[in-house]
Amino acid sequence: MIHLKALLSSSTMQKKVVVTDSLFSMDGDFAPMIELVKLRKQHDFLLVIDDAHGTFVCGKNGGGVAEEFHCERDVDICVGTLSKAAGCHGGFIACSKRWKQLIQSRGRSFIFSTATPLPIAAAAHAAVIVARKETWRRRAIWSRVQDFRALTGIPINSPIISLVVGSEEKALKASRSLLKSGFHVTAIRPPTVPPNSCRLRVTLSATHTRADIERFTTALSNCVNFQEIGIHGSSGYARL
Repeated sequence: MIHLKALLSSSTMQKKVVVTDSLFSMDGDFAPMIELVKLRKQHDFLLVIDDAHGTFVCGKNGGGVAEEFHCERDVDICVGTLSKAAGCHGGFIACSKRWKQLIQSRGRSFIFSTATPLPIAAAAHAAVIVARKETWRRRAIWSRVQDFRALTGIPINSPIISLVVGSEEKALKASRSLLKSGFHVTAIRPPTVPPNSCRLRVTLSATHTRADIERFTTALSNCVNFQEIGIHGSSGYARL
């Protein structure tokens, strides 16, 4: 946040925009939403979040990371995808009526795109209903997060688990070992991540059980040392 504060303080522009992921896809840490909201009030910038990994996963009603941190009214624009937790296709923009009218009239990618097919729109609407009513799905996901943390001692904070092992060779070797044990865990390598920060990226879901996590952590312990492994975002919040 020090860098962002410095940029905002030195900026002479009347209109400023801060754009961030809400839950980062590669490190599994949250944007410091409370601090961003405080900065927004100080510098009067437009706050835009990409909630692709938070929608339907975070918040009491599945409203995403902004709902989780009780700052929905402080986010000006929220963009997200319908291809992850919603299980559909396409994406969405949640904003005020005024911003909606501007995007509809000036957004080039929106103007020159075809409309979402009706079955997809209907499926997305059904996903919203499921997310609100079937709260057990979110409880199941976060229970698995707690299970993984308890079994490994690794301080994860979200269903996205980024286990930094270092070299490409180590990441690929661990990935192949896990595949032999029945777990498909992708080895993330450059250019997706910087050199020597190759990692295993694990994503937990509501369909996983406690037994699944126990089997997985056992297999994982055979190819990585939990005491030596690095994890990005262990504080829970990203450094902006």
